[in-house]
Amino acid sequence: MAKPGLVCRKLVENPVLVQMKNAAAKHQARICFDASSGQGEAAEFARSLTRELGIPWQLAEAGQAAFVLRVDSAGLALHSTREAQTGPVRVDFAAPAVQRRARDRLRGQFLLRAVGTGSEVLDATAGLGRDAFLLASAGKRVHLLEREPAVFALLADGLRRAALDAELAPVAARMELQHGDFLDWGESRRCDVAYLDPMFPLPQRRARAKKEMAFLQQLVEQRSEAGLLAKALGCARDRVVVKRPPREGWLEETEPAFSHGGRVSRYDVYLPRSKRSSTRR
Repeated sequence: MAKPGLVCRKLVENPVLVQMKNAAAKHQARICFDASSGQGEAAEFARSLTRELGIPWQLAEAGQAAFVLRVDSAGLALHSTREAQTGPVRVDFAAPAVQRRARDRLRGQFLLRAVGTGSEVLDATAGLGRDAFLLASAGKRVHLLEREPAVFALLADGLRRAALDAELAPVAARMELQHGDFLDWGESRRCDVAYLDPMFPLPQRRARAKKEMAFLQQLVEQRSEAGLLAKALGCARDRVVVKRPPREGWLEETEPAFSHGGRVSRYDVYLPRSKRSSTRR
């Protein structure tokens, strides 16, 4: 079983973090870490991680940040200071909804059908890591890339706790987390499958029901999707899978080779040029 200290060291010594510290000033008005929260190993992990990420610290009563990262008995969580009634958002791979999805007809999941037989997957826009956990539960080795410091911190803490759980540890061991922007990903790095789940606008009527997505859309800086697909096709040996809402247009208006999906999500599959003559579904 992985030790929390080793997990922490692996994450915070990532050289990409040095580049990301330059963005710390942008967090001053919207997010901070409550340095007075929690105690013990979880709190020390969070303090070390937020220091490396450049997320500013403050006491709970100080400042006007829209979001606060706090440590409680269940680990690191993101709180809204303006919508306290919505409760915290955290990464919890032991949550019933996550476990149910990972165990219920695993091989029949549209995501797994779209990813196919590739054993090494790059989740280039990891978010809260639920799709990555599903892929790792199916035996894939998943490299998670997340550029937003606060979301990365939640993911790192979720993986730390998973590594301490006898049932989750084997799955967590197949998940490697890195802080960085996919568009800065090294050109020479390759994977079997590149998976993209770009942030898309959430209809206002669904914002309350989709608490995590509403939080992320407020927290994460929106940007153009231009360049993501070409970048992914350049590093994927087998295919690129793009997650979209069922009625959303194709990424960069580029038609996929084929798609899998239903009422909730659609998974568009793109093949590198070398694979297009022998499409595998």
